[in-house]
Amino acid sequence: MSLFHSIFSVVLAFPILYEPALQMDKIFGYSPYAATILAMTCGYFAWDVLLCLRFHHLHGPWFLLHAISCFTVYFLSFHPIFQYYGGVFLMYELSTPFLNVHWFCDKLGLTGSRLQIVNGLILVCVFFSARIVYGYYQSALFFMNIAARFSEIPLYLIAVYTSANILLNILNAFWLYKMIVSVSRRLNSNASVVDDDRGGKVKKM
Repeated sequence: MSLFHSIFSVVLAFPILYEPALQMDKIFGYSPYAATILAMTCGYFAWDVLLCLRFHHLHGPWFLLHAISCFTVYFLSFHPIFQYYGGVFLMYELSTPFLNVHWFCDKLGLTGSRLQIVNGLILVCVFFSARIVYGYYQSALFFMNIAARFSEIPLYLIAVYTSANILLNILNAFWLYKMIVSVSRRLNSNASVVDDDRGGKVKKM
């Protein structure tokens, strides 16, 4: 489900960034097309919340917080508010297919394989590009837009969206660190032993 959502949400959400109504008003603009895509995303995160609650012993509190935050902000976008940024932040999902491939490798007995290591390196690069570089830049623009029209936006929506944005950015930085550590360990554990020209053994890093 995660793989399906991540691929289709990125493809379908990209046109949201160029919707004329949302370009004209990035805070209160409304687009029927954007609303349809964000409704699908809202449904996915509702499912994600239920999954994290059902398997909380496996996923822990951070995935539940992520799911609740995402569900809340996409649900409230039907105010309407921030539908443009709904499309922007769906671009975060660019990294999710690589995360899913990493998980599939573990389940298929390919832990430490060349496929998993190459995929892991791509995952770190895409995650950093999409969620840190692009994500933090868009978050800065998001906060600037809020500041410029602060008096027009209900305070509870400002509180919800700013809190969720800060929380998700912190989680992304934390998960990037965990990914780097994980990929580094895979690289180190994948060091193989080959014969040297004297018939001994040497490590190939």
